Amino acid sequence: MRTLVTGATGNTCSILIPALINAGQQVRAFVRNENKAQSLKEAGAEIYVGDLDSPETIDAALVDVDQVYLCIWNGPSAAAQGINVINAIKRAGTDPFVVRHSAFGSKGSRIIQQIDEVDDALKASGLRWTSIKPTFFMQNLMMAASSVRSDGNIYWDWANGKAGMIDVRDVAESAFGALMGKAQEGKEYILTGPESVSMYDVATSFTKELGRQVNYIPVPHEASKDAMMSMGFPEFIVDGYIELNEGFTNGFADTANKNVETLTGHAARSVNNFTSDFKEYFVGKN
Repeated sequence: MRTLVTGATGNTCSILIPALINAGQQVRAFVRNENKAQSLKEAGAEIYVGDLDSPETIDAALVDVDQVYLCIWNGPSAAAQGINVINAIKRAGTDPFVVRHSAFGSKGSRIIQQIDEVDDALKASGLRWTSIKPTFFMQNLMMAASSVRSDGNIYWDWANGKAGMIDVRDVAESAFGALMGKAQEGKEYILTGPESVSMYDVATSFTKELGRQVNYIPVPHEASKDAMMSMGFPEFIVDGYIELNEGFTNGFADTANKNVETLTGHAARSVNNFTSDFKEYFVGKN
């Protein structure tokens, strides 16, 4: 079994690819920059250098491929890139099974609008597919590590909103399950953690784990945008995240399910699991 993985150097795929190789699959990792794929090469992946913005570079990546893991970045060209891959698969005429890395977020976000455009094209393509749709990644909380270390505060623009946050490790393991035959063809799997939680709940979890008080300080969306822009995020992605956070504030993803368990065979990791596993990044002065 040979699987083509796009977005190969991203957070999810960097976990997924070694797992597939360890399970005996051949993996072709589609990358734009070969220098960023050294760890994947060392893990045993075949590195294919191409550009999803250039359709002519995609066709050769699909030779002798049985499955495609379709993961695209969150930028302004995401829809075009995803559709380029779908069209290339159709041109190949080999009918690989496509596992789509989608997302579950507010329709008001330009990021979700791009994602939905790819999803709609895949559904209309006549290809065989399934889809995983994770919501807010717990690993996004790493952006609060500096403020937790320095003053014990999490600054976020969720107000009292709640969401079924998910650990990226569970996303990767769910993707693995889907590629190993545990997902139904033509079905979308919304992926969440075991419960819907607020940023207040996150702060409580850190308080217990770190042994010192951690507080959640709600901030306006405008302040959150300014902070992300100062970190160097592209404006399209910043605006998309703000729009996602508006959805979380309003309870868009205030839900939880057991789809992770369906695809992986184990329960999803909780926020308490996350804070325990990554507490070293949040330890500061007592």
